[in-house]
Amino acid sequence: MSDSENSAAAQPETPVPAPCQAIKADLDKCVKEKGEEGCKELMEAFQACLKTAAENS
Repeated sequence: MSDSENSAAAQPETPVPAPCQAIKADLDKCVKEKGEEGCKELMEAFQACLKTAAENS
């Protein structure tokens, strides 16, 4: 696993913006069932959501 993947998984708990909560819930469930490697698309979608939410705040 690369350092960038480790840092993404180890981010401190911060409040998830409302528009991203559904993606986060799906991502958490996916990671529990399949592990991080099986959920890359959801991880990317969640990161994009967070970025968009940060830009709009």
